[in-house]
Amino acid sequence: MAETTIEQNIEKRAGSGGAATPSHTTMPEATAQPSMPLRVDDLPEVFQPEGSSGMPRANFASRIKRTQLANGATLLVLENHATPTVSVRGALHAGSYFEPRDRPGLASITADMLERGTKRRSKIEIADQLERVGAQVDFSSGHFAVNIGARSLAKDLPHVIQTLTEELRESSFPIDELEKLKQQEIASIQEQQANTRYRAYERFTELVFDPTHPFFIPPGEKLIESISAITADDIQSFYTEQYGGRSLILVVVGDVESKEVEQQFRESFSDFTGPEKIEVKVSDPTPKKVQREVVFLKDKASIDVVIGRFAPLRRTSEDYYAAMIANRALGESTLSSRLGLQVRDKEGLTYGINSRFRSPSLAAGPWSITASVSPENVERIINSALNVLRDYIEHGIGADELADEKSSTIGSFKVSLSTNAGLAEALWHAEFYKLGTDYIDRYPQIMRAVTAEEVNAASHKYLRPDELTVVIAGDFKDQ
Repeated sequence: MAETTIEQNIEKRAGSGGAATPSHTTMPEATAQPSMPLRVDDLPEVFQPEGSSGMPRANFASRIKRTQLANGATLLVLENHATPTVSVRGALHAGSYFEPRDRPGLASITADMLERGTKRRSKIEIADQLERVGAQVDFSSGHFAVNIGARSLAKDLPHVIQTLTEELRESSFPIDELEKLKQQEIASIQEQQANTRYRAYERFTELVFDPTHPFFIPPGEKLIESISAITADDIQSFYTEQYGGRSLILVVVGDVESKEVEQQFRESFSDFTGPEKIEVKVSDPTPKKVQREVVFLKDKASIDVVIGRFAPLRRTSEDYYAAMIANRALGESTLSSRLGLQVRDKEGLTYGINSRFRSPSLAAGPWSITASVSPENVERIINSALNVLRDYIEHGIGADELADEKSSTIGSFKVSLSTNAGLAEALWHAEFYKLGTDYIDRYPQIMRAVTAEEVNAASHKYLRPDELTVVIAGDFKDQ
Protein backbone atom coordinates (compact mmCIF):
# COMPACT_ATOMS: atom_id res chain seq x y z
CA MET A 1 0.00 0.00 0.00
CA ALA A 2 1.35 3.42 -0.92
CA GLU A 3 2.50 5.71 1.84
CA THR A 4 -0.04 8.37 0.96
CA THR A 5 -2.80 5.80 1.18
CA ILE A 6 -1.70 4.82 4.67
CA GLU A 7 -1.82 8.48 5.72
CA GLN A 8 -5.34 8.72 4.29
CA ASN A 9 -6.34 5.62 6.22
CA ILE A 10 -4.87 6.99 9.44
CA GLU A 11 -6.86 10.17 8.84
CA LYS A 12 -9.97 8.10 8.17
CA ARG A 13 -9.61 6.01 11.34
CA ALA A 14 -8.11 8.74 13.51
CA GLY A 15 -10.39 11.28 11.97
CA SER A 16 -9.40 14.63 10.62
CA GLY A 17 -11.00 16.86 13.08
CA GLY A 18 -14.15 18.55 12.01
CA ALA A 19 -14.09 17.09 8.60
CA ALA A 20 -11.62 15.88 6.11
CA THR A 21 -11.27 17.05 2.58
CA PRO A 22 -13.24 14.50 0.55
CA SER A 23 -10.83 11.94 -0.84
CA HIS A 24 -12.87 9.66 -3.08
CA THR A 25 -14.84 10.47 -6.18
CA THR A 26 -17.74 9.15 -8.18
CA MET A 27 -15.71 9.28 -11.37
CA PRO A 28 -12.07 8.93 -12.48
CA GLU A 29 -10.01 11.93 -11.41
CA ALA A 30 -8.74 12.40 -14.95
CA THR A 31 -12.19 13.38 -16.20
CA ALA A 32 -12.87 15.99 -13.52
CA GLN A 33 -12.48 19.65 -14.35
CA PRO A 34 -9.94 21.33 -12.03
CA SER A 35 -10.60 24.70 -10.48
CA MET A 36 -8.56 27.39 -12.21
CA PRO A 37 -6.34 30.00 -10.54
CA LEU A 38 -7.71 33.42 -9.72
CA ARG A 39 -6.02 36.42 -11.28
CA VAL A 40 -3.82 38.56 -9.04
CA ASP A 41 -6.43 41.31 -9.17
CA ASP A 42 -9.00 38.91 -7.73
CA LEU A 43 -7.02 38.50 -4.50
CA PRO A 44 -7.88 40.86 -1.62
CA GLU A 45 -5.68 43.84 -0.90
CA VAL A 46 -3.78 42.08 1.89
CA PHE A 47 -2.53 39.55 -0.70
CA GLN A 48 -1.62 41.99 -3.46
CA PRO A 49 2.06 41.52 -4.42
CA GLU A 50 4.42 44.43 -4.04
CA GLY A 51 4.25 46.81 -6.97
CA SER A 52 1.11 45.30 -8.51
CA SER A 53 -0.74 47.67 -10.78
CA GLY A 54 -4.40 48.54 -10.88
CA MET A 55 -6.89 49.21 -8.15
CA PRO A 56 -7.12 46.43 -5.54
CA ARG A 57 -10.38 44.56 -5.31
CA ALA A 58 -12.58 44.78 -2.24
CA ASN A 59 -11.78 42.33 0.53
CA PHE A 60 -13.29 38.85 0.59
CA ALA A 61 -15.77 39.52 3.39
CA SER A 62 -17.57 42.18 1.35
CA ARG A 63 -17.87 39.80 -1.62
CA ILE A 64 -19.30 36.80 0.26
CA LYS A 65 -23.05 36.31 0.17
CA ARG A 66 -24.17 34.38 3.26
CA THR A 67 -27.68 32.95 3.50
CA GLN A 68 -29.18 30.98 6.38
CA LEU A 69 -32.46 29.14 5.93
CA ALA A 70 -35.11 28.79 8.61
CA ASN A 71 -34.07 25.17 9.18
CA GLY A 72 -30.49 26.23 9.99
CA ALA A 73 -28.86 25.31 6.68
CA THR A 74 -26.20 27.84 5.66
CA LEU A 75 -25.01 28.85 2.20
CA LEU A 76 -21.96 30.95 1.35
CA VAL A 77 -21.39 32.12 -2.22
CA LEU A 78 -18.30 33.88 -3.57
CA GLU A 79 -18.50 34.97 -7.19
CA ASN A 80 -15.29 34.60 -9.22
CA HIS A 81 -15.84 35.21 -12.91
CA ALA A 82 -12.19 34.76 -13.91
CA THR A 83 -12.79 31.23 -15.21
CA PRO A 84 -15.96 29.27 -16.14
CA THR A 85 -15.64 26.78 -13.28
CA VAL A 86 -17.19 26.26 -9.86
CA SER A 87 -16.27 24.38 -6.68
CA VAL A 88 -18.56 23.32 -3.85
CA ARG A 89 -17.49 22.43 -0.32
CA GLY A 90 -19.80 21.51 2.51
CA ALA A 91 -20.50 19.40 5.55
CA LEU A 92 -23.12 18.38 8.06
CA HIS A 93 -22.82 16.90 11.55
CA ALA A 94 -22.93 13.14 11.00
CA GLY A 95 -19.35 11.98 11.60
CA SER A 96 -18.02 9.12 13.69
CA TYR A 97 -18.53 11.05 16.95
CA PHE A 98 -22.27 10.46 16.55
CA GLU A 99 -22.20 6.73 15.77
CA PRO A 100 -23.00 4.18 18.51
CA ARG A 101 -19.87 3.19 20.44
CA ASP A 102 -20.50 -0.47 19.58
CA ARG A 103 -20.71 0.30 15.86
CA PRO A 104 -17.38 1.87 14.81
CA GLY A 105 -17.31 2.44 11.08
CA LEU A 106 -21.05 3.08 10.73
CA ALA A 107 -20.68 6.81 9.99
CA SER A 108 -18.06 6.17 7.32
CA ILE A 109 -20.07 3.38 5.69
CA THR A 110 -23.19 5.56 5.68
CA ALA A 111 -21.36 8.46 4.01
CA ASP A 112 -19.86 6.14 1.39
CA MET A 113 -23.27 4.62 0.68
CA LEU A 114 -24.65 8.01 -0.35
CA GLU A 115 -22.81 7.50 -3.64
CA ARG A 116 -24.05 3.95 -4.23
CA GLY A 117 -27.44 4.72 -5.74
CA THR A 118 -30.63 6.68 -5.09
CA LYS A 119 -34.35 6.09 -5.38
CA ARG A 120 -34.17 7.55 -8.90
CA ARG A 121 -30.84 6.38 -10.35
CA SER A 122 -28.24 3.68 -9.91
CA LYS A 123 -24.63 4.36 -9.01
CA ILE A 124 -23.57 3.70 -12.61
CA GLU A 125 -26.19 6.03 -14.06
CA ILE A 126 -25.12 8.85 -11.77
CA ALA A 127 -21.43 8.33 -12.52
CA ASP A 128 -22.04 8.21 -16.28
CA GLN A 129 -24.05 11.43 -16.26
CA LEU A 130 -21.43 13.24 -14.18
CA GLU A 131 -18.65 12.00 -16.44
CA ARG A 132 -20.39 13.31 -19.55
CA VAL A 133 -20.10 16.87 -18.25
CA GLY A 134 -16.74 16.41 -16.51
CA ALA A 135 -18.23 16.95 -13.05
CA GLN A 136 -17.56 15.42 -9.65
CA VAL A 137 -19.66 14.94 -6.50
CA ASP A 138 -18.35 13.11 -3.45
CA PHE A 139 -18.96 12.44 0.23
CA SER A 140 -16.69 11.23 3.03
CA SER A 141 -16.83 11.04 6.81
CA GLY A 142 -14.66 12.75 9.41
CA HIS A 143 -14.87 12.81 13.17
CA PHE A 144 -17.74 15.23 13.49
CA ALA A 145 -18.95 15.87 9.97
CA VAL A 146 -19.79 14.26 6.68
CA ASN A 147 -17.87 16.13 4.02
CA ILE A 148 -19.38 17.23 0.74
CA GLY A 149 -17.33 18.12 -2.31
CA ALA A 150 -18.21 18.94 -5.91
CA ARG A 151 -16.76 20.69 -8.92
CA SER A 152 -17.79 21.31 -12.50
CA LEU A 153 -18.02 23.86 -15.25
CA ALA A 154 -20.23 26.71 -14.10
CA LYS A 155 -22.88 25.95 -16.72
CA ASP A 156 -23.32 22.48 -15.22
CA LEU A 157 -23.78 23.61 -11.61
CA PRO A 158 -27.58 23.08 -11.63
CA HIS A 159 -26.99 19.44 -12.62
CA VAL A 160 -24.35 19.06 -9.90
CA ILE A 161 -26.62 20.52 -7.22
CA GLN A 162 -29.42 18.23 -8.38
CA THR A 163 -27.13 15.19 -8.05
CA LEU A 164 -25.77 16.34 -4.69
CA THR A 165 -29.31 16.88 -3.39
CA GLU A 166 -30.51 13.53 -4.72
CA GLU A 167 -27.63 11.60 -3.16
CA LEU A 168 -27.88 13.47 0.13
CA ARG A 169 -31.65 13.24 0.47
CA GLU A 170 -32.80 10.22 -1.55
CA SER A 171 -30.12 7.56 -1.21
CA SER A 172 -31.61 4.07 -1.37
CA PHE A 173 -28.76 2.23 0.41
CA PRO A 174 -28.98 -0.84 -1.87
CA ILE A 175 -28.08 -4.07 -0.08
CA ASP A 176 -25.87 -5.42 -2.88
CA GLU A 177 -23.80 -2.23 -2.86
CA LEU A 178 -23.58 -2.35 0.92
CA GLU A 179 -22.14 -5.86 0.83
CA LYS A 180 -19.56 -4.81 -1.79
CA LEU A 181 -18.59 -1.78 0.26
CA LYS A 182 -18.24 -3.81 3.45
CA GLN A 183 -15.93 -6.29 1.74
CA GLN A 184 -13.82 -3.46 0.33
CA GLU A 185 -13.58 -1.84 3.74
CA ILE A 186 -12.65 -5.10 5.47
CA ALA A 187 -9.95 -5.79 2.87
CA SER A 188 -8.54 -2.31 3.48
CA ILE A 189 -8.46 -2.86 7.25
CA GLN A 190 -6.73 -6.22 6.82
CA GLU A 191 -4.09 -4.58 4.65
CA GLN A 192 -3.59 -1.82 7.22
CA GLN A 193 -2.91 -4.40 9.92
CA ALA A 194 0.29 -5.40 8.12
CA ASN A 195 1.53 -1.82 7.80
CA THR A 196 4.00 -0.63 10.43
CA ARG A 197 3.05 3.04 10.21
CA TYR A 198 -0.64 2.38 10.65
CA ARG A 199 -0.16 -0.15 13.45
CA ALA A 200 2.16 2.16 15.37
CA TYR A 201 -0.34 5.00 15.25
CA GLU A 202 -3.30 2.73 15.97
CA ARG A 203 -1.65 1.43 19.15
CA PHE A 204 -0.55 4.94 20.13
CA THR A 205 -4.17 6.13 20.19
CA GLU A 206 -5.17 3.11 22.27
CA LEU A 207 -2.55 4.02 24.89
CA VAL A 208 -3.31 7.75 24.97
CA PHE A 209 -7.11 7.91 24.66
CA ASP A 210 -10.07 6.32 26.39
CA PRO A 211 -12.10 3.95 24.16
CA THR A 212 -14.99 6.43 24.16
CA HIS A 213 -12.85 9.31 22.90
CA PRO A 214 -13.32 10.17 19.19
CA PHE A 215 -9.57 10.02 18.52
CA PHE A 216 -9.29 6.45 19.78
CA ILE A 217 -8.78 4.03 16.87
CA PRO A 218 -10.39 0.65 17.59
CA PRO A 219 -8.24 -2.44 17.00
CA GLY A 220 -8.53 -3.87 13.51
CA GLU A 221 -10.37 -7.00 14.59
CA LYS A 222 -13.03 -4.93 16.34
CA LEU A 223 -13.50 -2.74 13.27
CA ILE A 224 -13.87 -5.80 11.06
CA GLU A 225 -16.38 -7.34 13.45
CA SER A 226 -18.40 -4.13 13.57
CA ILE A 227 -18.39 -3.49 9.82
CA SER A 228 -19.31 -7.11 9.08
CA ALA A 229 -22.41 -6.72 11.24
CA ILE A 230 -23.65 -3.42 9.76
CA THR A 231 -27.03 -3.78 8.04
CA ALA A 232 -29.04 -1.57 5.74
CA ASP A 233 -31.37 -0.93 8.69
CA ASP A 234 -28.39 0.31 10.75
CA ILE A 235 -27.49 2.75 7.99
CA GLN A 236 -31.06 3.95 7.55
CA SER A 237 -31.43 4.49 11.30
CA PHE A 238 -28.17 6.43 11.55
CA TYR A 239 -29.11 8.48 8.50
CA THR A 240 -32.54 9.32 9.94
CA GLU A 241 -31.08 10.28 13.32
CA GLN A 242 -28.18 12.43 12.08
CA TYR A 243 -28.70 13.75 8.57
CA GLY A 244 -30.54 17.00 7.98
CA GLY A 245 -30.31 20.63 7.03
CA ARG A 246 -29.98 22.02 10.56
CA SER A 247 -26.21 21.54 10.49
CA LEU A 248 -25.71 21.72 6.72
CA ILE A 249 -23.10 24.15 5.38
CA LEU A 250 -22.53 24.60 1.64
CA VAL A 251 -19.95 26.92 0.09
CA VAL A 252 -20.03 27.71 -3.64
CA VAL A 253 -17.14 29.55 -5.31
CA GLY A 254 -16.82 30.25 -9.02
CA ASP A 255 -18.40 31.73 -12.11
CA VAL A 256 -21.91 31.94 -10.68
CA GLU A 257 -24.57 34.47 -9.79
CA SER A 258 -25.22 34.39 -6.06
CA LYS A 259 -28.98 34.97 -6.40
CA GLU A 260 -29.37 32.00 -8.73
CA VAL A 261 -27.35 29.72 -6.44
CA GLU A 262 -29.36 30.87 -3.43
CA GLN A 263 -32.61 30.02 -5.21
CA GLN A 264 -31.34 26.52 -6.06
CA PHE A 265 -30.21 26.08 -2.46
CA ARG A 266 -33.61 27.09 -1.09
CA GLU A 267 -35.46 24.78 -3.46
CA SER A 268 -33.19 21.85 -2.57
CA PHE A 269 -32.84 22.16 1.19
CA SER A 270 -35.53 24.38 2.77
CA ASP A 271 -37.50 21.34 3.94
CA PHE A 272 -34.42 19.25 4.85
CA THR A 273 -34.74 19.37 8.62
CA GLY A 274 -33.18 16.46 10.50
CA PRO A 275 -32.37 16.26 14.22
CA GLU A 276 -33.59 19.10 16.41
CA LYS A 277 -30.35 19.64 18.30
CA ILE A 278 -26.79 18.55 17.63
CA GLU A 279 -24.20 19.05 20.33
CA VAL A 280 -20.54 18.15 20.46
CA LYS A 281 -19.10 17.82 23.95
CA VAL A 282 -15.80 15.98 24.21
CA SER A 283 -13.98 15.85 27.53
CA ASP A 284 -10.22 15.60 27.62
CA PRO A 285 -9.04 12.01 28.18
CA THR A 286 -8.11 10.65 31.56
CA PRO A 287 -4.36 11.23 32.08
CA LYS A 288 -2.48 8.05 31.22
CA LYS A 289 0.82 6.69 32.40
CA VAL A 290 3.68 7.32 29.98
CA GLN A 291 4.37 4.03 28.23
CA ARG A 292 6.64 2.38 25.70
CA GLU A 293 5.33 -0.52 23.64
CA VAL A 294 6.38 -2.62 20.68
CA VAL A 295 3.90 -3.86 18.08
CA PHE A 296 5.73 -6.86 16.67
CA LEU A 297 5.29 -7.43 12.92
CA LYS A 298 7.54 -10.16 11.62
CA ASP A 299 9.78 -9.81 8.55
CA LYS A 300 9.41 -6.05 8.16
CA ALA A 301 12.47 -4.32 6.73
CA SER A 302 11.83 -1.00 8.44
CA ILE A 303 10.41 0.20 11.73
CA ASP A 304 7.90 2.97 12.33
CA VAL A 305 8.10 4.97 15.54
CA VAL A 306 5.46 7.23 17.09
CA ILE A 307 6.44 9.48 20.01
CA GLY A 308 3.60 11.60 21.35
CA ARG A 309 0.97 12.63 23.84
CA PHE A 310 -2.49 14.07 24.18
CA ALA A 311 -2.32 17.81 23.51
CA PRO A 312 -5.26 19.88 24.82
CA LEU A 313 -5.36 22.08 21.71
CA ARG A 314 -8.64 22.81 19.94
CA ARG A 315 -9.20 24.77 16.76
CA THR A 316 -10.79 27.53 18.81
CA SER A 317 -7.98 27.71 21.42
CA GLU A 318 -6.53 31.20 21.84
CA ASP A 319 -3.01 29.88 21.33
CA TYR A 320 -3.88 27.79 18.25
CA TYR A 321 -1.80 29.88 15.84
CA ALA A 322 1.19 30.03 18.19
CA ALA A 323 1.02 26.25 18.60
CA MET A 324 0.93 25.75 14.84
CA ILE A 325 4.06 27.85 14.39
CA ALA A 326 5.76 26.07 17.29
CA ASN A 327 5.22 22.73 15.60
CA ARG A 328 6.16 23.99 12.13
CA ALA A 329 9.58 25.08 13.34
CA LEU A 330 10.16 21.84 15.21
CA GLY A 331 9.10 19.24 12.71
CA GLU A 332 6.34 19.86 10.19
CA SER A 333 8.71 19.64 7.22
CA THR A 334 11.19 16.79 6.90
CA LEU A 335 13.39 19.02 4.73
CA SER A 336 13.54 22.30 6.66
CA SER A 337 12.48 21.79 10.29
CA ARG A 338 14.75 21.22 13.27
CA LEU A 339 13.95 17.53 13.41
CA GLY A 340 14.57 17.08 9.71
CA LEU A 341 17.82 19.03 9.63
CA GLN A 342 19.28 17.20 12.63
CA VAL A 343 17.90 13.66 12.51
CA ARG A 344 17.65 13.26 8.75
CA ASP A 345 20.34 15.50 7.28
CA LYS A 346 23.10 15.55 9.91
CA GLU A 347 22.71 12.10 11.45
CA GLY A 348 21.28 10.27 8.45
CA LEU A 349 18.95 8.14 10.57
CA THR A 350 15.87 8.34 8.36
CA TYR A 351 14.52 9.55 5.06
CA GLY A 352 11.53 11.09 6.79
CA ILE A 353 10.69 12.47 10.22
CA ASN A 354 8.06 15.01 11.16
CA SER A 355 5.84 16.22 13.96
CA ARG A 356 2.25 17.35 13.89
CA PHE A 357 -0.88 18.16 15.79
CA ARG A 358 -3.35 15.71 14.32
CA SER A 359 -6.85 17.07 14.03
CA PRO A 360 -7.21 19.92 16.53
CA SER A 361 -10.89 20.65 15.94
CA LEU A 362 -14.05 20.57 18.04
CA ALA A 363 -12.07 18.24 20.31
CA ALA A 364 -8.43 18.26 21.33
CA GLY A 365 -6.31 15.54 19.78
CA PRO A 366 -2.81 14.09 19.81
CA TRP A 367 0.56 15.62 19.04
CA SER A 368 3.27 13.27 17.82
CA ILE A 369 6.64 12.80 16.17
CA THR A 370 6.69 10.03 13.57
CA ALA A 371 9.59 8.45 11.70
CA SER A 372 10.56 5.40 9.70
CA VAL A 373 13.92 3.85 10.56
CA SER A 374 15.99 0.69 10.18
CA PRO A 375 15.86 -1.69 13.17
CA GLU A 376 19.44 -1.00 14.28
CA ASN A 377 18.76 2.75 14.57
CA VAL A 378 15.56 2.68 16.64
CA GLU A 379 17.13 3.80 19.92
CA ARG A 380 19.31 6.39 18.20
CA ILE A 381 16.40 8.05 16.43
CA ILE A 382 14.25 8.16 19.58
CA ASN A 383 17.08 9.71 21.59
CA SER A 384 17.98 12.14 18.82
CA ALA A 385 14.39 13.33 18.36
CA LEU A 386 13.97 13.84 22.10
CA ASN A 387 17.25 15.77 22.28
CA VAL A 388 16.09 18.10 19.50
CA LEU A 389 12.77 18.59 21.28
CA ARG A 390 14.37 19.31 24.65
CA ASP A 391 16.77 21.82 23.12
CA TYR A 392 13.86 23.53 21.37
CA ILE A 393 11.86 23.75 24.60
CA GLU A 394 14.87 25.05 26.55
CA HIS A 395 16.06 27.71 24.12
CA GLY A 396 12.87 28.58 22.26
CA ILE A 397 12.28 29.67 18.70
CA GLY A 398 14.81 32.02 17.09
CA ALA A 399 13.86 35.43 15.69
CA ASP A 400 14.78 34.50 12.11
CA GLU A 401 13.11 31.12 12.51
CA LEU A 402 9.88 32.78 13.68
CA ALA A 403 9.93 35.27 10.81
CA ASP A 404 10.51 32.47 8.28
CA GLU A 405 7.70 30.33 9.66
CA LYS A 406 5.21 33.19 9.69
CA SER A 407 6.14 34.19 6.16
CA SER A 408 5.91 30.60 4.95
CA THR A 409 2.55 30.05 6.64
CA ILE A 410 1.05 33.20 5.16
CA GLY A 411 2.49 32.35 1.76
CA SER A 412 1.04 28.84 1.82
CA PHE A 413 -2.34 30.23 2.80
CA LYS A 414 -2.17 32.73 -0.05
CA VAL A 415 -1.33 30.00 -2.56
CA SER A 416 -4.23 27.87 -1.29
CA LEU A 417 -6.60 30.69 -2.24
CA SER A 418 -5.52 30.68 -5.89
CA THR A 419 -8.20 28.16 -6.88
CA ASN A 420 -11.94 28.01 -6.43
CA ALA A 421 -11.51 24.77 -4.48
CA GLY A 422 -9.00 26.38 -2.11
CA LEU A 423 -11.26 29.36 -1.51
CA ALA A 424 -14.25 27.11 -0.90
CA GLU A 425 -12.24 25.07 1.62
CA ALA A 426 -11.11 28.20 3.48
CA LEU A 427 -14.64 29.62 3.63
CA TRP A 428 -16.07 26.30 4.80
CA HIS A 429 -13.39 26.10 7.50
CA ALA A 430 -14.25 29.60 8.71
CA GLU A 431 -17.97 28.86 8.82
CA PHE A 432 -17.64 25.44 10.46
CA TYR A 433 -15.45 26.79 13.27
CA LYS A 434 -17.37 30.08 13.54
CA LEU A 435 -14.33 32.20 12.67
CA GLY A 436 -16.31 34.80 10.71
CA THR A 437 -16.65 35.59 7.01
CA ASP A 438 -13.71 38.00 7.33
CA TYR A 439 -11.36 35.20 8.45
CA ILE A 440 -9.57 35.05 5.09
CA ASP A 441 -8.92 38.79 5.21
CA ARG A 442 -7.72 38.67 8.83
CA TYR A 443 -5.50 35.60 8.55
CA PRO A 444 -2.24 37.36 7.54
CA GLN A 445 -2.60 39.86 10.38
CA ILE A 446 -3.36 37.05 12.83
CA MET A 447 -0.17 35.23 11.88
CA ARG A 448 2.00 38.36 11.82
CA ALA A 449 0.85 39.22 15.35
CA VAL A 450 2.10 35.94 16.87
CA THR A 451 5.10 36.60 19.13
CA ALA A 452 8.09 34.48 20.11
CA GLU A 453 6.85 34.51 23.69
CA GLU A 454 3.51 33.04 22.59
CA VAL A 455 5.19 30.36 20.49
CA ASN A 456 7.51 29.36 23.33
CA ALA A 457 4.61 29.26 25.79
CA ALA A 458 2.70 26.96 23.41
CA SER A 459 5.76 24.71 23.09
CA HIS A 460 5.99 24.36 26.87
CA LYS A 461 2.26 23.71 27.13
CA TYR A 462 1.81 21.12 24.38
CA LEU A 463 5.17 19.51 23.48
CA ARG A 464 6.24 18.19 26.87
CA PRO A 465 9.21 15.84 26.33
CA ASP A 466 8.83 14.06 29.68
CA GLU A 467 5.21 13.06 29.03
CA LEU A 468 5.60 11.20 25.75
CA THR A 469 4.43 7.70 24.98
CA VAL A 470 6.55 5.71 22.52
CA VAL A 471 5.25 3.02 20.16
CA ILE A 472 7.57 1.00 17.91
CA ALA A 473 6.05 -1.15 15.15
CA GLY A 474 7.92 -3.71 13.09
CA ASP A 475 10.32 -6.64 13.41
CA PHE A 476 11.83 -5.36 16.64
CA LYS A 477 12.09 -6.54 20.24
CA ASP A 478 12.92 -4.39 23.25
CA GLN A 479 16.04 -5.49 25.07
